[in-house]
Amino acid sequence: MKLFPYGHVTHPDWRMAVALVVAQLRGHMAQTAYATAPSLGLVYFSDPFARHAPQLLEALQDEFPHISDWSGSVGVGVMASHAEYLNEPALSVMLLELPAHSYRLFSGIAPLPVGRASPWERALVHADAGLPDLGELLQELAERTRAGSVLGGLSSEAVAPLQLAWSKDLGPSHSGVLRGGLSGVAFSPEAGVVQALTQGCQVMGARMCITAMQGHVVLALDGRPALDVLEELMLVRLDADPERATRAMRHIHAALEPHAPESALHAGQLGPEARVVPLVGVDIASRGIVLAEQAQPQQQLCFCQRNLSAARADLLRMCAELRESLSPVEAETGEPLAGQGLLADAAAGRGIAAAVYISCAARGGSYFGAPGAELELIHHVLGDIPLVGFFSQAEIAGQQLHRYAGALMLFTQPV
Repeated sequence: MKLFPYGHVTHPDWRMAVALVVAQLRGHMAQTAYATAPSLGLVYFSDPFARHAPQLLEALQDEFPHISDWSGSVGVGVMASHAEYLNEPALSVMLLELPAHSYRLFSGIAPLPVGRASPWERALVHADAGLPDLGELLQELAERTRAGSVLGGLSSEAVAPLQLAWSKDLGPSHSGVLRGGLSGVAFSPEAGVVQALTQGCQVMGARMCITAMQGHVVLALDGRPALDVLEELMLVRLDADPERATRAMRHIHAALEPHAPESALHAGQLGPEARVVPLVGVDIASRGIVLAEQAQPQQQLCFCQRNLSAARADLLRMCAELRESLSPVEAETGEPLAGQGLLADAAAGRGIAAAVYISCAARGGSYFGAPGAELELIHHVLGDIPLVGFFSQAEIAGQQLHRYAGALMLFTQPV
């Protein structure tokens, strides 16, 4: 198998940033371990480069005219390999060599087809947070894939929620730079895509069923007033010490799940289907709690808090599970498999060619201990694999938005 070439840099001049990234890409492609005939490019750039998105894309097209498709987005920050770039002008690019006809770009002007016979199994999606019906659009998009699942993040809105979706098939009149909406890349099974989600919050107390609600107000949990349950967890009542209770509530969120986890693995932590929703207030009269998004009756709800130890443990768990699924021989023997630092599966004969990672902006910087520490944990478990991605205000996995999470997509190929 061949690794996918990638490049990344921070520089105040977008022209120099492109030149430096191109040099890295060409340097990788000159090495025997890397792919030399890619057809798809992924481009992530930070807010300072948003105004130059058309010129940036055109420059990359000129440098790599054999690339037939480009996809990407502006992000709060970008990342690649072991480095993350927040609050600075930065560019991250990866060139993917995938089997012919194993992927397809999509956007508002070229949507994925509807139908059960769709060849597309999963999709990488970039989305505009300002879409009023974003949740419904994500569900509709996921339903157009065979796995019923997409993965991605929200484009930064600091300048404009710009996205890249350019294909030679669309003709020369299409610039490839889009403002808002949904865009990305769909993949067939031949692309060897695997995806996973890691949560960043710690469960407080037990999961309970929503038994009464009205709009965004959850009135009862397992038949008890929701505010009573919250006050017991905070160990303080609003009427007794409103200042202390209000201060405690600022750090508490609600996690919604369609059902209780089937595995005991997530008994004390959030499962992959959990959706963290901010707690925005309380309704004293009804003894209810007010959520930023509307829940559904009979959903499971548990209170949770952002927690570094929980985020670190769940990230390591996610990567370890992926490693085990791809390397069963190593998992059983404890001995690493040979092969250029890649995950190699002796049974299925597949390894990781590259990864795309979308992480919550609140996880970036020094949250994990130092800039780039989150990426170091990924590489520690999965090996020194090529990786690009961006920081988002909310992450997309399955059919919904997540907060304080990390979404990982791996590209596996025969070895």
